[in-house]
Amino acid sequence: MKFTTAAAILATSFAGSSAFLAPQTTTRSGISRRKQNVFMSTISDPSTTGKSVGVSTGFNDAPASISMPINGSSSVHSKAAARKYLDTFRGETAAHIIYSKLLEHNVQVVNGYSGGAILPLLDQFHQKHPRHGSASRIRWITNSNESSAGHVAEGIAKSSTESDGKLAAGIVVATSGPGATNLVTPVTDALCDGVPLVVLCGQAATTAPKDAFQSCPAVDIMKPITKWSYQIKNAAEVPFAMDFAFYIARHGRPGPVFIDLPKDLQIQQLNEEVIGNFLDGLKSYSEEDVGPGSDIDFVRLIPDTTAIHLGRVGQGLSFQVDDEGQLIHVESGHDAYHLDHHNTDTIYSGVDYADIYDETKERRTGKLGAPDGLMLEMVELIKNAKRPFIIAGQGANDSSEELLELAETLQIPVATTLHALGTFDERHALATNMLGMHGHATPNYLIQDCDLLLCIGSRFDDRITGRPSDFIPAARQAAKEGRGGVIHVDVRFSENAKQVKPTYFVHSTGKKFLQAVNSAIRANPPKDRNRTKQWIKKKMSLEKEYPIKITKYNPETFTITDDDGNTREVTRTRMCCQSVIAEMNRQLLETGKIDEAIFSTGVGIHQMAAAQLITWTQPRQMLSSGSLGTMGVSLGYCMGAKLANPTKICISVDGDGSFNMTFTELKTIGEEKIPVKLLILDNESQMMVEYWQRLFHDQRYIAVRNKSPKYTTLASAFGIKSIYCESEEELEEKMRSFLFDYDDEPVLFHVRIERTPCLPMVAPGQPLDNMILVDEDFEVDKSAAPS
Repeated sequence: MKFTTAAAILATSFAGSSAFLAPQTTTRSGISRRKQNVFMSTISDPSTTGKSVGVSTGFNDAPASISMPINGSSSVHSKAAARKYLDTFRGETAAHIIYSKLLEHNVQVVNGYSGGAILPLLDQFHQKHPRHGSASRIRWITNSNESSAGHVAEGIAKSSTESDGKLAAGIVVATSGPGATNLVTPVTDALCDGVPLVVLCGQAATTAPKDAFQSCPAVDIMKPITKWSYQIKNAAEVPFAMDFAFYIARHGRPGPVFIDLPKDLQIQQLNEEVIGNFLDGLKSYSEEDVGPGSDIDFVRLIPDTTAIHLGRVGQGLSFQVDDEGQLIHVESGHDAYHLDHHNTDTIYSGVDYADIYDETKERRTGKLGAPDGLMLEMVELIKNAKRPFIIAGQGANDSSEELLELAETLQIPVATTLHALGTFDERHALATNMLGMHGHATPNYLIQDCDLLLCIGSRFDDRITGRPSDFIPAARQAAKEGRGGVIHVDVRFSENAKQVKPTYFVHSTGKKFLQAVNSAIRANPPKDRNRTKQWIKKKMSLEKEYPIKITKYNPETFTITDDDGNTREVTRTRMCCQSVIAEMNRQLLETGKIDEAIFSTGVGIHQMAAAQLITWTQPRQMLSSGSLGTMGVSLGYCMGAKLANPTKICISVDGDGSFNMTFTELKTIGEEKIPVKLLILDNESQMMVEYWQRLFHDQRYIAVRNKSPKYTTLASAFGIKSIYCESEEELEEKMRSFLFDYDDEPVLFHVRIERTPCLPMVAPGQPLDNMILVDEDFEVDKSAAPS
């Protein structure tokens, strides 16, 4: 199943064509498919909610809706389309349909755990199930628990893309009750960081008594932490729900969806009676009472069209059935929900209005790529800025080439967010590396002094801005004087002025924005090619003055006794987290292997030290929990990355505190023989929190010290090779062995380190350029509690 984008549909509709030939697509498994000619157009959809937006706002530079020529005024046509779609699944059970849909959406690996309520679906994955025959099947992986299954699925999604350039969805299958509740953390993590997941959980049968064994209100629990959460009511809903789930998970800002599957409905067969009863019960959207109970019906008919509405009231989308009986998404509205799922390639000037959806005379709009109007104004502002600066966020991960062209053409320094590390190769002279709370000093100082900030695909997270009132003072002043300001590019219209009021807000993808701006600059290059010369000199000066400092220890001499009772003196030098990561980075760089590596981290000083000290060279090279800050994710992320990218070197950089939370996944690694590399930096502490207790709580340390096990012994229990290191003298050789001697099997590297903070750091409640650069005692604002 491949959905046609709204942009392609609009282009076809506006050109007056009655047919659209979908481009040939290549799936991740290498299978090429081409859709037949099929009529598609935008349709009028009464599902819009919130504030309607008229043509004058710039949402509709072209016709907003082109109705299909349907005779009659009933919903008979959309009902006929729904029947045509369901007929393609006649005779299948709901469980069979779900597995078929996973295959259709190019799923290669599914993670999960067993349980009584999910057995019918689980059975579909068995290699001897009669459905498979000689055909290839989806790889099933049993994890040690459902939470870890979710993190592995996140790792798959974070590190792999489909042929349409969007992230692939990670899939999790679990049982009801605790199976579902154990997934709350990875599902929330995925929502916070924009990771597409499709979570399929069993549920007690619809005939079960109230409070049946392992039943719980999973849909209600998941609703606040997913883009869509729904319980299937009959087998006829399953094909619609699966297609809708994949579309919602992967489009707009990606995120998780949850489908609850009562056990008896998993074995319900889609026959004529089930189809007929389902179709007879469908309501027309225009006849629906859009009140509190209107979310009960997931599928609705749209009168006067062959389209079908899927989703909640106010949070649904429209689909048509093509000649092959497949669902095709069509753009169907410009309400708040649609604007967060379909970018309009519109430029907005200023935010001199109370509500971003208001139609006011102050609102000026233009089209991205136009030869005049706001596009021309915006490009001229970029070309003439003397101190421009770029933040590349997660939304720029698919446009590293375009980003490089803009930066080099106009000589603009580039910083990246945690989720965009590698989007701009840090070996480049214009790279300033990560900015923010634990970012490098150079980008933090530069952004505060820039006259024009281009924020591409980042939502101005609080870890980036520091104290909001003191963020980018020079750019704010330049905006007042008409010589600079803020250009914010985001696919979600709701991000407009949410954290920072922009001079221009561009409702588009980072890639489209960069392509349009680069094209305009190529057509009309700047006359002054040296205007940023002093700005670049300042960047270089800051880098020399404020490098990342690594704690060094003096060698120490010890007397030791060997197993034979002989004593001898040895010299050993202690290590810190930063020195170990720096050595790993050096070896990968010198051997030319850095481009082949994907790294995952847990949460703590090891996470930020990795972000600071690894030379990031490729998009989606860093897999880490950002907004939620979930400890324990590194192991699962790394496993997922290796499953999705078997030719890559996948390295988990973890701290003992994070690793202790999820090391049961060593069982899965050993069983499945997943050749990941696990680096454990062990200081027997949650050092990041310990440092905050030192600063803000008068060194009253509690709940931050660990008694770590012998991780090498733990690894051997699961049949995994291991290495141990406790001194700098051993590090180089043992690191080389860890990185390069175990290509086809997993290996664990346990490194003993000292407790050192991760610096630089912006203290909570402080401006971005007020950084803690060295480890020394100083006064802090204790009312600004860290988080």
